[in-house]
Amino acid sequence: MLIPSSEAILHFIWKYKMFNPLGLRTTDGETLQILATGIHNLDAGPDFHQSKIKIGETIWAGNVEIHLKSSDWLKHHHNIDRAYDNVILHVVWENDIDIKRTDETVIPVLELKNIIDKRIIENYDQLRQNNYWIPCENQLPNVDSFIKQQTLDRMMMERLEDKANIINEIYQLNKGNWEDTFYITLAKSFGFKVNNLPFEILAKQLPQNILAKHKNNPLQIEALIFGISGLLDRKFEDVYPNQLKTEFEFLKNKYQLISLDASLWKFSKTRPDNFPTIRLSQFAALVIKSFHLFSKIIEIKNQSDYVKLFEDLVINNYWEKHFMFDKEVEEKSVNLGKSSIQIILINAIAPLLFFYGKQIGNKQFIDSSLEILENVKAESNIITKGFKERGLFVQNSFDSQAVIHLKKNYCDQKKCLNCGIGLKILSA
Repeated sequence: MLIPSSEAILHFIWKYKMFNPLGLRTTDGETLQILATGIHNLDAGPDFHQSKIKIGETIWAGNVEIHLKSSDWLKHHHNIDRAYDNVILHVVWENDIDIKRTDETVIPVLELKNIIDKRIIENYDQLRQNNYWIPCENQLPNVDSFIKQQTLDRMMMERLEDKANIINEIYQLNKGNWEDTFYITLAKSFGFKVNNLPFEILAKQLPQNILAKHKNNPLQIEALIFGISGLLDRKFEDVYPNQLKTEFEFLKNKYQLISLDASLWKFSKTRPDNFPTIRLSQFAALVIKSFHLFSKIIEIKNQSDYVKLFEDLVINNYWEKHFMFDKEVEEKSVNLGKSSIQIILINAIAPLLFFYGKQIGNKQFIDSSLEILENVKAESNIITKGFKERGLFVQNSFDSQAVIHLKKNYCDQKKCLNCGIGLKILSA
């Protein structure tokens, strides 16, 4: 006998009326008409609020509760919870016992097992129980491209909302100061994936107003940034790191600064041009090049001007022959590469503009954030490659960010019932 693997599929069936709504009857034989399935409740309490049904000649408004078996009502202790007294219909796969409210009145029941297409249950169980890279990989190529793009649009907006929530925490911490909020968000993005946390801590421990006092002295800016990083807390042979160390000792005492523990920075499993020393030198060069970056960002009208902010940074020439202090290598370019700039646009500029636009109620900045993502090349990683192999192509960073969100928050957690693609497959 077919039994659904979870109540979630029954929620889906009820919400979208995945059965013939004509000729419905309760288990007591009374005619049943569904006027409104209600609002899906994801918190505590009955599963659907503000539902409306007609039993016989009487119209009822209230809540709907859904279970695999009606006896689950007792297992979940709803029989002693007055929050469930306003349940007007008990929707179950199988009705195995009569259920009463706390006042002993019997709750009408709609039993689903004989009125729905069993393929819905079978398709859902196949999605949930397989161990594919994504649950729907066999069906994905057959899903209409409009549904796929619609799903990606929703995923991208959710991802921007998540990033905006993180920026909001920084914004609140800085008491609504936009320059400081952007400074910390930007610093975090310079750490890319492996070193974003120490970069964020560094920016929080080295306020912009201190850096601003030394804007005409590049060596002191570099000394402050490398000093706070904790990477100067040892002896050196080269002149440059010793100069930084001398400058920082003075500034550290002057401003009562506290350095990070150098062990926070990750060098292992990182390409040399992505070493924290290189990223710190690039960040220092950006600070030297331009203060009040947030003000410049929100004044930009041309998309190409976002990129120009990060191009042609004047990085201390020491790093042309070094990846680390005291270790000379062959000469190389140390400017931010195109792909690095794109990552900063994706992870800092676009989310910041999105959050700013929401905060001040100006759609122009939200549109600018989306335009940045649409004009930046798609990221190439295991997730984007995986979707490409399964027939879902990403055209730009808007799409690549969307599939990253889709994979991590839906596919990996098998939330097919919350995904537009999954809903299409189940309702086909």
